[in-house]
Amino acid sequence: MPELLAPAGGFDAVLAAFQYGADAVYLGLSHFSARAEADNLTPDRLRLLLAYARAFCPPKRIYVTVNTLVEDAELPHLIETLDALDALGPDGVIVQDLGMARLIRDHFPRLALHASTQMAVHNTAGAIALRELGFTRVVLARELTLDEIRRIVRDADVEIEVFVHGALCYSVSGLCLFSSHMSGRSGNRGRCAYCCREAFSAPDPGLQTSDRRTSTSDNRPAFPFSMRDLALAPLLDAVAATGVQSLKIEGRMKSPLYVACVTDFYRRKLDGTLTPDAEQALIQDVQTIFSRPWTTLYAQGPDAPPHTVIDPVAIGHRGARIGSAAAVIRDRTGTRWLRFTSSRALEKHDGLQVELATGGKPFGCAVNLLRAAGSTRPAVTLPAGTTMEVALPDEEIPVIPQGTPVFCSSSQAVRRRYALHALREADFDTGHPVAFRVTLSPDGIAVRAETHTFACAAPLCAEAALQMTLTPSRQPGQTAAAVRKAFSRLGGTVWRFDSLDVVDPESLYAPLSALNESRRLALDRLEVLWNADHAARRAAIAETWGLPSADRPPDSPAPPACAVQQSVSAAPLPAALTSAPQAAGLPADVSKPTWTLKLRIDAPPPSSEALCGFAHIVLAIGHTAYDTLERNLNAWRALAERSRLRLALPPLTRIREWDPLASTVRILHDAGWTDWECADLAGLRLLTEGGRPPVSADWSLYALNRVALAELGRLGVRQAVFSPEASRDTLRALCHAQVPAGPLPALEALVYQHTPLFLSATAPCLPSDADPSPSGGLHLTDRRGRDFRVLHLDNRWITVAERAFCIAERTQECPTRRFRVDLSWSPDTAWDDRLLTALRSGEQIPNTHRANTDRGFC
Repeated sequence: MPELLAPAGGFDAVLAAFQYGADAVYLGLSHFSARAEADNLTPDRLRLLLAYARAFCPPKRIYVTVNTLVEDAELPHLIETLDALDALGPDGVIVQDLGMARLIRDHFPRLALHASTQMAVHNTAGAIALRELGFTRVVLARELTLDEIRRIVRDADVEIEVFVHGALCYSVSGLCLFSSHMSGRSGNRGRCAYCCREAFSAPDPGLQTSDRRTSTSDNRPAFPFSMRDLALAPLLDAVAATGVQSLKIEGRMKSPLYVACVTDFYRRKLDGTLTPDAEQALIQDVQTIFSRPWTTLYAQGPDAPPHTVIDPVAIGHRGARIGSAAAVIRDRTGTRWLRFTSSRALEKHDGLQVELATGGKPFGCAVNLLRAAGSTRPAVTLPAGTTMEVALPDEEIPVIPQGTPVFCSSSQAVRRRYALHALREADFDTGHPVAFRVTLSPDGIAVRAETHTFACAAPLCAEAALQMTLTPSRQPGQTAAAVRKAFSRLGGTVWRFDSLDVVDPESLYAPLSALNESRRLALDRLEVLWNADHAARRAAIAETWGLPSADRPPDSPAPPACAVQQSVSAAPLPAALTSAPQAAGLPADVSKPTWTLKLRIDAPPPSSEALCGFAHIVLAIGHTAYDTLERNLNAWRALAERSRLRLALPPLTRIREWDPLASTVRILHDAGWTDWECADLAGLRLLTEGGRPPVSADWSLYALNRVALAELGRLGVRQAVFSPEASRDTLRALCHAQVPAGPLPALEALVYQHTPLFLSATAPCLPSDADPSPSGGLHLTDRRGRDFRVLHLDNRWITVAERAFCIAERTQECPTRRFRVDLSWSPDTAWDDRLLTALRSGEQIPNTHRANTDRGFC
């Protein structure tokens, strides 16, 4: 049976998950977590929870999310975090950043690597690539079908984890830049602003931009990207039968009550202990705590209609449907009452919501006054099947027509059913194990305290002596017990008692106060050694990557060799480079810029004169059929020499698309097309297998730090496009990074791009019958008046802003001299040659934005 993996945004959520049947939980610390606004855990609380998890039989498991992208300036802090995790020893760490994965593999190999769903794995090749990078588990993209999951499990030879319940992102996880570009809050950094839950209008294209904000076909807000909640409970047996290792519930932002109830539901569903009536009751319990409408997404096939995946009418928590409004009445006191017949027992202090005909967020209120219809006597509780009345608030309320759906959005009965047991911290030994040797002599007490650290193979030993006169004991048989009592008192410290060896050849008496004092002295010295040992380890790792370390001044002696633990596959490191431009792989003549142009291969090319200014032309081939591709390439060869042309693979490929794409790559490579660009790990593996030449990598193979960039270089990347969501400070840091391991791949800065803000398998869904893919794309406007376009490209739904990302006027101050104009996502293909000239000239382009270039992102 697969593992049931529950979310835990805080300490109590872990207790709830384990109490109600989870085999494992995943949680985050205060930094590097993709749910930065969850409660998250401190290392001390995590240490206690790990002890608690391992007290179960069989032990429960705890995985820690360190699944954000990491900027170069954060690497020293990241090393500290990984060092602390290594000392704690969780059952795995969930990772997105390739640099973080490299640090763990090389320096903290005891930590099992799990690939986050943010790595957007959609095929077997992607899972194999991650396995080859040392990952032991891969969390697949949510968009996959059961058949795709089954094939990856069968062929990838790595543990597979899939989501079975919880909130869904509209965009493919890890490839969403909407929140980042529009607000500076990056989903890849755990700060998503949930832009896909916002209202958009689909205006008449003939209207002026200033009129679009409120002009829709029926004057209602629409939520075309707001996904329903995933719920694979109806298909759970089929999901388990695919052979996946772990079934994951989303919800680290949810309450412990939600975690308890949803875990209980899936535990009992997996175990086969639910009757149909009990299952429906449990589903309603879950829905009262938090629930949007449910969907099975694409589990049963890739052709699920958008309206079964997206809820375009309303947003937020609904609750469990319990009836329909019969009437709103007003009594003699002026109080308004909502009358309905409830299919569920209701009681005072429950919550109600009604789904409004106008859409948007439902109207809700607490059940403060409750009575049976026709009665004036208040009730505390009323049974299911009762026609009842609930008093509405005195404030202004929306119109509630007859037939309006009524939901129970909060239940006191559910809260009582899922009461949590408290954890007695004193019941668990949580510290690092310490072995004591205590020697009693007439001159005093000598203590040797020994523990192990993963920074060095040898144990750490601290010694302390308390000088005093000891006399023979009147009860020598009790000396060992007295010593044990004193040395096992380690509460409130980072240590736990492991073993004790008492040496007392003369049967002496030692006062308890003296034993306590000698224990404190020894442990204080052991803690100093522990901290120094780990500081030396961190400093050595930082030095390996040419980083400053807060643990060691730059001019201090190098740490001991044992402080750096590298994997057996790590290559020997040559002498450090001294030239910043060389370290960044820049051209020798850094004053002369090199320009690259990227286009869709089926788009009409710019004029020959406009192309002359570009040294390289990258053609995005998508999943174009080979015959069509061959015709397009022949046309391009008439415009530019083959040496200037580079072919680019798409950022994601489904299993059904993989074999034709791989075949196309082989045919083209054999025909002499040897210059390629990849956009994901599966594509990188395809291009570099068999000793093919190095390739370039597009921005979606994120490298915001020198370790990630070095890892791309190790995998065969010679040049990488810098991410359009990162800042110029990070670009500058990478261009001047000096890594002892050798030159990093060259960095190319995006100068112009209609950045794909959403990249999705799902068409946007509107309440009306609007065509989601009209000629030129679907125009949408958000509540701030910003305009967007949704395009159907290469069988994906791409949302771009009408205002392009552009930093053309900043090229003179840019630390790299490699620049790219990317038109491959642009909504219009009638290229203006003047635009290309203006971009290369460094002119400020109107109606554009700079995203996070200046402001940075969080």
